[in-house]
Amino acid sequence: MQFTGSSDDLQTLVASLGIPCRWQSRGAFQMAVFDDGVSNLKLNWWPGAGKLELVGDPAQRVELLLRLQALLAQHPDGEA
Repeated sequence: MQFTGSSDDLQTLVASLGIPCRWQSRGAFQMAVFDDGVSNLKLNWWPGAGKLELVGDPAQRVELLLRLQALLAQHPDGEA
């Protein structure tokens, strides 16, 4: 997955998923840690390359991944 827009745009897109998360800067990448009380899902984003990677429990990840891919496909700076 790719996102080449701004950090603010990505945060707005992720917020539209309706799952609380907190953003952290990790040097070369930014990470959204989802606070859903169930999973350990994290979305990693490397702004320089635009690469997005959703990591965590596969059983919890699939549904969120599909929702995120659909949003990215509709966004001018995203690619599923």
